[in-house]
Amino acid sequence: MDRNRMKHYCSVLFLLCAIFISSVIGSKYQTRVQRGQLLKHATQKYGLRSFFQHQHVADFRDYAYFGNITLGTPIAPAPEQTFLVVLDTGSSNVWVPDNTCGLHDRRSACQRKNKFFATDSSSYEKDGRPFSISYGTGSASGVFGKDTLCFSDTTLCIKSQIFGQASTIAPFFANQEIDGILGLGFTDLAVNDAPPPFVNAVNQGLVDQPIFTVYLEHHGMKRAANGGYFTYGGEDPDHCGEIITWIPLTRASYWQFRMQAVGVDSVHENTAGWEVISDTGTSFIGGPGKVIEKIAEKYGAEYDEFNESYFIPCSKVKSLPSLKLQINDIQLEIDPINLVAYPDSKECDLTLFGIYGGGFGPSWILGDPFIRQFCNIHDIENKRLGLAHSKQQDDI
Repeated sequence: MDRNRMKHYCSVLFLLCAIFISSVIGSKYQTRVQRGQLLKHATQKYGLRSFFQHQHVADFRDYAYFGNITLGTPIAPAPEQTFLVVLDTGSSNVWVPDNTCGLHDRRSACQRKNKFFATDSSSYEKDGRPFSISYGTGSASGVFGKDTLCFSDTTLCIKSQIFGQASTIAPFFANQEIDGILGLGFTDLAVNDAPPPFVNAVNQGLVDQPIFTVYLEHHGMKRAANGGYFTYGGEDPDHCGEIITWIPLTRASYWQFRMQAVGVDSVHENTAGWEVISDTGTSFIGGPGKVIEKIAEKYGAEYDEFNESYFIPCSKVKSLPSLKLQINDIQLEIDPINLVAYPDSKECDLTLFGIYGGGFGPSWILGDPFIRQFCNIHDIENKRLGLAHSKQQDDI
């Protein structure tokens, strides 16, 4: 793949993930999905608890991870309404395109999306409040509604979940095969204080513990239908080691905490201390521009102005040093295999980007490379984040 085609890599992530969506719900998982659907309907009907369960996510070359949700209770003969979403710990609202989105506009970004039809759901409740959510790449707006939301692969179904029925979405989303976004942050971050799904699951007593765990895999140039798991209601000992540390949050809106230092040869190379967030919805690690420049120089990376990213020869990846972080008075290391992504077999993206300019908010975003190295255990009740080593073997 020509590096010029990697311009604005975040756009490419969403677009190309569609290539393997069919395999995510394909024959390999058919029996399990059918069994899960029966359990899900039993859970909804009889009010059973879900305890903890795994939801698999798909991985596109370590650039992005996606999962499916369903909304509503189908009125026969209408099918189940399924949506491909970013499971995003860096935001707190849920939205999908409404059937009114782009209804009279052939150029609308909604044209190729799965859309929600309220009239096809027997459990739909009208809310009617307007919403508008802005992201770095665009926005979505419409009205809020309420309905039953289920995480695919599981029996975890949240009744009366407030979600956005988007009537307008930014042009950025036009060629992105995702339908919407599901936020897993705290209510304080949500537009109109709409409680996020997992917060509602805890409040409705649907999970054994107020915890969800994220495990993400690395697959290099491979596309993986099974690229990780989100575990709702507990830890994930199948894929994660023992918890190394519990980090107290400095603010419970994002999953925000303090990072004391960072470096390559030594963790003490940069010791200013910063507010940081862990974010499954960000593909790379972002930090203060000058610090990132110094780190990239240590790795011998070149900066591609057209693609706005750093790159290194893929042949050098295994010989790179780890990235060292000091968090909660513990030194943590991100292995080089988790610090790169593969647009092609020759030049690899060093998964770092600079954040320039002042302002409020966190100075660092610890995105997917951080989470591939360390399972993130999100404790809603105690407002803390646990870290555990991933059990995935370095097999690429």
